[in-house]
Amino acid sequence: MKQFTIPTGMRDVILDECAARRELQQAIEERFESWGYDEVITPMIEFYKTYEAGFDNINEQDMYKFFDAQGRILMLRADMTIPIARLAATKFKDVQPPLRFRYCANVFKVHEDLSGLKNEISDCGVELIGVDQQSGDLEILMTALDALSVVKDHTWVLEIGNINFFREACRFFQISQEDSEELSDLIDQKSMTSLAEKLDSLKLSEEGKTFFLQLPWMSGDREILEEAKQYCFCEELKEILRRLLLLADDLQQLGCVQIRFDLGKTKNLNYYTGIVFEAYVEGVGKRVLSGGRYDTLLEKYGRNLPAVGFSIKLDALSQIYQAKEKEKKTVIKYHPDDRVEAMKKARELAKTTRICLIVDSSIKDIEIKEETLCCQSR
Repeated sequence: MKQFTIPTGMRDVILDECAARRELQQAIEERFESWGYDEVITPMIEFYKTYEAGFDNINEQDMYKFFDAQGRILMLRADMTIPIARLAATKFKDVQPPLRFRYCANVFKVHEDLSGLKNEISDCGVELIGVDQQSGDLEILMTALDALSVVKDHTWVLEIGNINFFREACRFFQISQEDSEELSDLIDQKSMTSLAEKLDSLKLSEEGKTFFLQLPWMSGDREILEEAKQYCFCEELKEILRRLLLLADDLQQLGCVQIRFDLGKTKNLNYYTGIVFEAYVEGVGKRVLSGGRYDTLLEKYGRNLPAVGFSIKLDALSQIYQAKEKEKKTVIKYHPDDRVEAMKKARELAKTTRICLIVDSSIKDIEIKEETLCCQSR
């Protein structure tokens, strides 16, 4: 018998998994809505040039691409930030900011076989457009923390960095794009021996070498920001720390305790221009939330507005989400000869409760009772 499978990196979500994930999605969207974010839905298919404009260096091999009837290159959306940036700069070009959008959608990326990564990912997120850095960053982080609170009885932490802490240092020492990317990889992997060798090859000053060698370890609570001051060799780096310290103080006053800072966050989408952040939850081996500031992205689509946003990885978070107890169904068992009468009763009961019809040739009369077991699993 011929077996039919699904493409690499895809998966079926069935029965109880569907119910739990839908419940999680609804809980998250309710939190987003309570913070004033309105839903938008963008097409699953976008023009390739839309993403090409948004990413400085797009890796087309990571995208699902195909052609339309006119020969134009199309692609399955690879993230939701770029479609919403396009949307805000076109459909909302005459609307005064702030703009607050929320979404829940599947995005598609091509990963290598055996990487363990999914090629179809369900994202629920928000984008805050047209609000300045100090107020916007605080609002988006509070929204993220509130959304994560839907997961009960699990420890989680939100890690905050600033992509410019690394970029400004690279600019100061006039490090090339190619060398910057290599340094970023080594810092992210904490490959200290290779990092030291790379820094030696760049012939940096001692303060420059010290800065990059310390960067992988600049992670912790608010105090790490104070400690990082000693490694700052230019005013741009000091200003980034000043803003992060102000943000840390604001979060502390708001009672946010599940916060850490990581100045070694260097591996992020290249349209980010400020803070970047990720959340990790006990019991999940990967990040469940990621986001950041992207103040120059909308300008590429015709409207110059600052923006910041994040997305929650629904598939990852649903692994540990505790769904509500399954509600009971009204089970109607009937003999095949009683199908019309059974359907009459089912039609009436379906107005007020969930029903499950079961054909059973061994019974004589129609039986109606409540059961927790869903009929698909019988």
